Amino acid sequence: MVNYINAECYKAFHRKYMYLFLTVILGLVAAFMLLLRVEGLRQSQTAEGMIVIQRVSVSELLGILAMSLSTGLYFLMIAADIVFSDQYKHNTLKNEVSYGLPRIRIYLGKLVSAALVAIALCAVLLGGYLLLSCILFPAGEEIVESLRAFGLWLLTAIPLWLGGLGLFILLQFVMKNTAATITYVMIVGFLGSGFMDLLTAFMPSLESAANLVRAISLNTPFSLLGKRGPEEVMGYAWALGSAWLGVSTLVGLACFRKKEIS
Repeated sequence: MVNYINAECYKAFHRKYMYLFLTVILGLVAAFMLLLRVEGLRQSQTAEGMIVIQRVSVSELLGILAMSLSTGLYFLMIAADIVFSDQYKHNTLKNEVSYGLPRIRIYLGKLVSAALVAIALCAVLLGGYLLLSCILFPAGEEIVESLRAFGLWLLTAIPLWLGGLGLFILLQFVMKNTAATITYVMIVGFLGSGFMDLLTAFMPSLESAANLVRAISLNTPFSLLGKRGPEEVMGYAWALGSAWLGVSTLVGLACFRKKEIS
């Protein structure tokens, strides 16, 4: 298993696709930061009527990033796609099965490899964001508290991302690449509370079903974070993310064992 994971990671980290993705995202972050640096002076009026010029701080930028962590549910598709790499299209998965590799090793090996690639992407993107923030903007007096708070938000998001990764790997093994991506986006989007709120507004009789959907949605803990804080949501997030990861992995293994690879 370790050798298989090493081989998968070696292939993933030598794909130009991965570095192109990082370059594009970090380039957009840099452009955002530079624009904010140029236009980042904002005016605020005190109670005495005085106009005070304040510059955006690193703490505020961390707050913006924390509120955007739910996008990781979609970014993780890149990590899974880098590892899976159109294997049905290129018949490489068929070759692995024909070679005699156990299917459980193939499935779990790709899942673990995708998780490792996702962790590497996350570390580079978050590190780049934080580095650019510190270079271009003042830290602010509350930087230590902001970093602690962001760390808690991140610890809450990680299990939800892993749950989404488990679902996407399942879909990759049972569908073609494009179909898996579309299905994943539809599932994550459909289970989002915003859609269910709209649906129940027109059909109130579905409120009970909508509450169940909200309870199992990977989006729900993210929506709760702004209201309750990570300390209150973290346990729920870890239970929910672990459930998604565990169930999707068991279903994926069962489906892959029976699937004809052609």
